[in-house]
Amino acid sequence: MSLSKIAINKIGMRNIKTGIAVMITLLICELFKVTNPFFAAIAAIFAMESSIEATFVVVRDRMYGTVLGALVALGYVTFFPVNPITIGLGIIVVIYICNLFKWHGTIKITTIVFLAIALGVHDGDNVSYAFFRTIDTFIGLSISALVNVLIYPIRKS
Repeated sequence: MSLSKIAINKIGMRNIKTGIAVMITLLICELFKVTNPFFAAIAAIFAMESSIEATFVVVRDRMYGTVLGALVALGYVTFFPVNPITIGLGIIVVIYICNLFKWHGTIKITTIVFLAIALGVHDGDNVSYAFFRTIDTFIGLSISALVNVLIYPIRKS
């Protein structure tokens, strides 16, 4: 393939806004000495959508899913040993609750948060770990929503 046949696309606003959202999220995490900014940055990436309305749907679903996944994981690591069997049962419970509430858009993130917390707690400080992972996610979601609203906002027609 010759260089003349390579199509060069311009960088779109969603691309730019995602980069800005991650940058601001990481700066805020640094400012507030967040120990694991990974979850905040991931949330900022996933929340950025092509329209303000779509972003708010993702933010809402991520918030619901994060809180539900954290609460169920917290219950599991408090009362059950963490092993493949209890993790599998926990996933079944999380998906069941999402379906019960008709939160179908939250199933994947709820199970991911459940896993991150259930597998991430090693030192016995379950509540603190779940709380900070939830706050980290909310930081990224909030920054991404603000960036999408304030920088070249696109409303769904």
